[in-house]
Amino acid sequence: MIPLIDRFTGTLVGVACGDALGGPLEEIPEHPCMTKRPVTEMIGGGYLNLLSGQITDDSEMTLCLARSLLEKNTFDPQDIANKFLEWHLDNPIGEGGTIRDSLEKYKMDQKWYDASNNEKGINSTGNGSLMRCSPLSLFFYNACNHKGETLMSDTDPSTIFLSLNEAATKQCLITHRHPECIYASKFMNILLVSLLYGEEKFSAHKNALQYLHGSRELYDRLSKVQNVKRHRTTGIVSDTLETSVFCFLSTDSYESAIITSANLGGDSDTIAAITGGMAGTYYGEKAIPERWKKKLVDRNNKPVYNELIHLGERFYNRV
Repeated sequence: MIPLIDRFTGTLVGVACGDALGGPLEEIPEHPCMTKRPVTEMIGGGYLNLLSGQITDDSEMTLCLARSLLEKNTFDPQDIANKFLEWHLDNPIGEGGTIRDSLEKYKMDQKWYDASNNEKGINSTGNGSLMRCSPLSLFFYNACNHKGETLMSDTDPSTIFLSLNEAATKQCLITHRHPECIYASKFMNILLVSLLYGEEKFSAHKNALQYLHGSRELYDRLSKVQNVKRHRTTGIVSDTLETSVFCFLSTDSYESAIITSANLGGDSDTIAAITGGMAGTYYGEKAIPERWKKKLVDRNNKPVYNELIHLGERFYNRV
C-alpha cells in the first residue's frame, strides 16, 4: 500500500518531472520539434533551449499556486494572482499568450476576477489553467471525500472549506474563463482527490466524469478515452486532457506514462506534466525515477526537488 505522504509529494514531483522530460520535445507551428524521438531521459534543448531537467511555465505556475495555499493557509485568489504576476514579470519560460494578456490586465487593475476578461481570456480554450491546478487537490483533501463532495474542515470546525470545484473555477478565472477550461480543471482535481484517497485509476476517472455533464464534448471524449486511436497534442484543453488521461490509464508505471505522453509531441511539456500529476499521485513519489527528479531546476537553474518534497509534506501535514 502506498503511504499517503508519498501520494502528496508524488503529485508535485510528478508534474515537474513530466514537464522537464517533455519540454525539449515541445513543438508549435513556428517551431517544429528538432529533437529526435523517442526520448527517455532529461536531455534539455528544444526550441526553448532548456537545460537538462529544467521546468517550464507548467511547473512554475503550479509552484506559485502551492506556495500561496500554504503561506496563506486558505484559498486566496488575490494572493495567487499576485504570485502569478510576480512570476510573469521575472522572465518565465514558455508563458502562453492567454496567460500573458490576462496578467498584464491584472497588473493594471489588480482585480483577479476580471483579469481574464479580455479577448484571449474569454475565447481561449487553452490548457494553461489546467496544467497548474493540482495543488488544489492537496489543499482541499481534508474538505472532500473521495468523490469530491464537500465535508466539514478538520482544521476549522466552524467553517466549511470552499468546495474544490469552486476553487478550481476561481483559479481558472485569473487567466482563462472559457467554460471548457473550467470543466477540465474541475475534472482533474476530482480525479486527483480520488487518487489520493486510494481509488484505483479507473474508479477515480469515473468519479471525475460526473463533473463534466455540463460540457457535452468533454464528457463524450473523456468517457470514451480508453478507445482513443488518434492522439491530438495541441494546446487546446480538451485535446490535452483527453491525451493525458489516456496516457495515464493505458500505462502501468509512472515512467511509462511519462515517456508515452512526452513522446507524442505537440504541447508535450504540458501533456506530460498533467499526466505526471496523475501518475505521481497514483504510484507515489518513490516510483518516480531518481535520475529524473534530482535533475529538476527552475528558470534560474536553481534545484527545485527539495522544495517540491517540502511543499508536498506541508500539504500532507494538514491532514
